[in-house]
Amino acid sequence: KPKKGKKADMVDALLENESRRKQELELKQQQEEAEANNRKELKNMSVDELKKALSKKGLEAAGKKDDMVEALYQAGIQEEIVAARKAKLRAMASDDFKKLLASNGLFAGKKEDIIEAVLAHEAKLVEAVKAYEAKIQEVLAKMKEELEAKTANDLKDLCANKNLKLGAGKEGRIETLLQDAKASGEFDRTIAALARKARAEQLLAMEAGEVLKLCEEMQTDPLVKEVLVERLLAHEADFGRVPADEEPKAKRARRA
Repeated sequence: KPKKGKKADMVDALLENESRRKQELELKQQQEEAEANNRKELKNMSVDELKKALSKKGLEAAGKKDDMVEALYQAGIQEEIVAARKAKLRAMASDDFKKLLASNGLFAGKKEDIIEAVLAHEAKLVEAVKAYEAKIQEVLAKMKEELEAKTANDLKDLCANKNLKLGAGKEGRIETLLQDAKASGEFDRTIAALARKARAEQLLAMEAGEVLKLCEEMQTDPLVKEVLVERLLAHEADFGRVPADEEPKAKRARRA
């Protein structure tokens, strides 16, 4: 039998845990009621009122009424998050605030200005994460479409080659392959390759002078030997190798 003192401690711990759970439940119910009331108020607004409210927040005022209600609701949640974060930053101790600035590569100044800079920086990071997650969904959808076009036996072979569970059905094998692609970093590599391709197309569309200026700003040598070698090999693959003792046509033309 446990000692009386120990038993009393356990009873106190149970009571405290039950009290905490009750408070958490009450808080959750209050939040749900507040959310329901907020949505109800937004749904009671006319389409014109919704459009004006969206425009005032700098959001797109278009689509179905339910979509506009949801957009305003999400905007309200985001505003509450920003307000709570701003209050937390204002309440931070000076040393903690300085550490936060250093970790985000920000510089000292007026506290209110710095708080706005921190919030803007964090918002930018959140948007970057959202954009990356959207890219993952695009890659996932494309890969799933490609896998769905394969036969059950083809999928079985793919699973076997990767030492994955073969599964019994086509859908199960597709899900297994998609999960493996995500876990192995294949999605990340695909997204990185797509981003590199898009950036390459953007740079190629620029004028040579603009690219050169960009290289100077980034202190990057545009005449990297490895890059020149790759370009030379690609040219030779298309037009053949130029003998070492033969002058290039462009050089001969300039002399003429």
